[in-house]
Amino acid sequence: MERRGIASVFGSLPLPQQVMVGVAIALLAMGSFFFFRWISEPSYTVLYSDLDDQALSSVVTELDRADVPYKIEGGGSRVLVPRAQVYEVRADLAAAGVRSRVVPQGFERLDDQGLNVSEFMQDVNYQRALEGELARTLAAMDDIATATVRLVLPKDALFSSDQEETTVSVLVDPVRPLDEGQIETITFLVAASVEGLTAENVTVADVSGQVLHAAGQLGGTSALTSRNLRLTREYETTLAQDVQSLLSSVLGPDRSSVVVRATLDFDEVSSEQETYDPDSATSLKESVTTESFNGTGTPPGGTVGVDGAPEPPADSDAYTYDRNETLREYGINRTVSRRVSAPGVVKTLSAAVLVDDGSLTGADAPDAAEVEKIVSAALGVDATRGDEVAVSLVAFPAPQDPTEPPADAAAASSPLDLIPQAIGALVMLLVVGSLLFMARGANKKVVTPVEVGTVNAGLPGGSTNVEAAGRGDAGAVEPGVRPDVIDLVQRQPEEIAVLLRGWLADRR
Repeated sequence: MERRGIASVFGSLPLPQQVMVGVAIALLAMGSFFFFRWISEPSYTVLYSDLDDQALSSVVTELDRADVPYKIEGGGSRVLVPRAQVYEVRADLAAAGVRSRVVPQGFERLDDQGLNVSEFMQDVNYQRALEGELARTLAAMDDIATATVRLVLPKDALFSSDQEETTVSVLVDPVRPLDEGQIETITFLVAASVEGLTAENVTVADVSGQVLHAAGQLGGTSALTSRNLRLTREYETTLAQDVQSLLSSVLGPDRSSVVVRATLDFDEVSSEQETYDPDSATSLKESVTTESFNGTGTPPGGTVGVDGAPEPPADSDAYTYDRNETLREYGINRTVSRRVSAPGVVKTLSAAVLVDDGSLTGADAPDAAEVEKIVSAALGVDATRGDEVAVSLVAFPAPQDPTEPPADAAAASSPLDLIPQAIGALVMLLVVGSLLFMARGANKKVVTPVEVGTVNAGLPGGSTNVEAAGRGDAGAVEPGVRPDVIDLVQRQPEEIAVLLRGWLADRR
């Protein structure tokens, strides 16, 4: 049985349906073209932003020379390139000497000063040079695109008590959100680069208007607290990983869970002690003075007069004067000790351990006392310090069959990535369904009813049997032929009609 081609099916349709089919095919072609063009078009991302006219001209010229597709947005302040080429293009532009913006000048600003520059201009140029050096240093960090630094350098006061503090504000444009460690790095880097500047007087903000580090004692305390919390969490995580690795090597994987909490003392304590030994008296210096005077009468003395001569003695009797004086300086043992306690001392330590009891997994239940002993030894638990270890046997869920796909496998990829494909598939499915529905309706309209008994007329070599079957002569045909023919006609009326037309045309 031959099947008609697409051209014959299309030619058998009425003219309005042919027009509708043609329009649908044209719409399908146009939709497919725009859909695949949208899918194949590269995704653009920002190469440089906040460009001035000179920098924009240099970037565009270099992109044209390298034959890289680009877009200009933001009134000529942003240049976009395909996302897959952004890092390569940025490296090529940097190698060619093209920069996104003018690099702030540092101390080279002071090289061209003349002899007639006033003291005020020298101070201003020094401040601008220092700001440029700090901005250039911060921009060298990987996660910072650009940075702007503003210094407030007070004048020197006559008395140190009247001296005002130096302050600074830093505005950064981060490539990605900065964490606490990076903000702390910026704060201490700027504070250590300016004379008389402390970390409490540094203000750090980003271009979105968010204050990352506030000036004042509150900001410094917050930063210190955040750092202490981060160090505590790192210490707890390290201990938990060590204990977890130890239990996994003994009990097996996924049969235990460990949580460690520690209280660390970050107070830095400095003490100095000075000790003297009174029994270790040793003469270090000795001075002996001896005076002797023999004569008659009172030796001259008294208050010096106006003329500078001493008063005369009251009498002239004979006298003898002796004076002995000894001065000794003793040294004793002296011990001075200075003790500084480093911050981060462990005050208390606690751990919670959950172990599989094997009720669901079928594994052997371990001894809780033995597990507690092992964990206490691994953590260095000190009972006098108030440390505590709690071990509990609980039922862990049975491991999942590796042959079964995980429940969250479908969630691994974002559903938004499938939206273009789903829309395209839906459009194509609707168009194809419409075409098939219209073609089927057209075939049903042109089919001419055929009597079952006349089917034999075109069958070669079988007309007698089929006519007999049409007359109901059961003895002239084979059993089961008539039901098969009737079933064939009912199941494939269109194909039977086309076949009969072909046979009738051949007989003519």
